[in-house]
Amino acid sequence: MKRSRQLIVLHPSPWSERARWALDHHGLEYDAVDHMPIVGERRLRKLSGRQKERVTVPVLVVDGNAHCESWDIALYADREGTRDKLMPAGLEAEIRQWNQVADAGMGGVRARVFAKMLESGGALDASAPSFVPKWLRPALRPVARLTIRQLQRKYQARSDEGATHVMQLRGALDRLRDVLVTRRPDAPYILGRFTYADIAMATLVQGVLPVEDRFLRLASALREVWTERSLVREYDDLVKWRDTIYDRHRYAKPN
Repeated sequence: MKRSRQLIVLHPSPWSERARWALDHHGLEYDAVDHMPIVGERRLRKLSGRQKERVTVPVLVVDGNAHCESWDIALYADREGTRDKLMPAGLEAEIRQWNQVADAGMGGVRARVFAKMLESGGALDASAPSFVPKWLRPALRPVARLTIRQLQRKYQARSDEGATHVMQLRGALDRLRDVLVTRRPDAPYILGRFTYADIAMATLVQGVLPVEDRFLRLASALREVWTERSLVREYDDLVKWRDTIYDRHRYAKPN
């Protein structure tokens, strides 16, 4: 019997990308639904069953049952899928630690992206829902800025701590580099084999330089917002590592 799966995502959130990647890795079919921040909160709470808690995307709804957070969705994919496990027995504790490292780095990236979006009319226009005509989007920038400020409050992402945000990202990237420096080019995996740790850290590098459009399509203004130019050259080796992981293990799906 075919399972009914609905994945609520926020493009181009790395957390949503992790969930998509885990499901795609196992070949599990799902219908992706774009979440609309703020206006879609009530719907998201209803789908997740968390009426009084803070709810974030991604959320995977399977036959009416919700799996929240990309970590839990990856665990579900491993249970349901038949391909190589992303969280193999004996490695889950280490993979969880790397997931936490990626989350810590991404917290800084998210705050920085919010702050930069408030200053970029083009990025605000590009983030509008697809049904909004392009000619109308500039007129809706005040609404888009209000949405970003509400998201800043939701995630406690202060826009006046730019140096701290970059330091958070740099700390996570340095930990990744320390591990990868001993890896062979033909086996460039954090734990010696491809696992969810590689997915989490590969998506973190989105905060340095976004991956190619064939994997995750971005409007040019959004690509600029996600790029941290002060780190691109310094972490060029990790960008190349991320690209290798994507080339070997990510299915290029149209958005």
